[in-house]
Amino acid sequence: MAWGRLARAQSGVITREQLRREGIGDRRVDELIRSAALEPLWRGLFIVRGAPITYETRLWSAVLSTRGVLGFWTAAHLWGIVEWPPERVDVIVPPARHLWRQHGIRTHRVAVGPRAVDRRHGLPITTRTETVLDYVGRLALGEAGRITDRAGQRGWLSAADVDRRLRQQPGRTGNARLRDLVPLLEDGAAAKSERLLHDLLRRAAIGGWRANYDVWVDGNLLCVVDIAFPQLRLAIEIDGWAFHHTQDRFQRDRRKQNDLVSLGWTVLRFTWADLVERPGYVLAAVRAQLRAA
Repeated sequence: MAWGRLARAQSGVITREQLRREGIGDRRVDELIRSAALEPLWRGLFIVRGAPITYETRLWSAVLSTRGVLGFWTAAHLWGIVEWPPERVDVIVPPARHLWRQHGIRTHRVAVGPRAVDRRHGLPITTRTETVLDYVGRLALGEAGRITDRAGQRGWLSAADVDRRLRQQPGRTGNARLRDLVPLLEDGAAAKSERLLHDLLRRAAIGGWRANYDVWVDGNLLCVVDIAFPQLRLAIEIDGWAFHHTQDRFQRDRRKQNDLVSLGWTVLRFTWADLVERPGYVLAAVRAQLRAA
């Protein structure tokens, strides 16, 4: 039964149009419905008797009922960009396509070219690069930075990809956030994070610090501290805006911190999200340590 194999490949879901292409006429489809061999899910969409309702079933139902492409949050989950799936399935459809609203489906009316579409588990989905561009464009700056950093490290996204989106689709929603990320991709995360902290300390009129301070022991350079208050032996280390550290970088950072502590330094660590989203917390922590020292 050819149509049965097709339904199994689609997690038990099949459309009336697909059945017609397999030689199953409308009268025969109605008989299959009456016999409960097929159960209607939506207009012209059915599930085969006995097929379990799974997350994959929801994805196939959304794609087949809308003739769309999985994108945004749903695509981000399927590509491993985010851990948890959204409550609703995100589907991209052409702007002019008329659809009835369906429970559990969130439609995005966006023109998507063929080069922006891939297949994952048989499902049509925006490419990983296009997905990152769509997803981070809807996030707050700190979270967008973390996701973009991870994508850059994995080779999923580059400054050229962002520039292409901005040039080819200048009015697209999310472009404002992408413009914020361009200098971060070009300058490097660490340098940008350090400049943010410098500006934060200056605006708060906190002085006595030195950037990229060399710590020497017995004539040997032990490490370079991102921000140091040398007289107070207070070090501030910035983890950048990275979502992901390599194992080597992680080990170097921890060894550096342990070496400083053994010499009597106090070490504060902040992330990109702290600097962007919680500057008050950063300043409060620094001032508390300055008072204690």
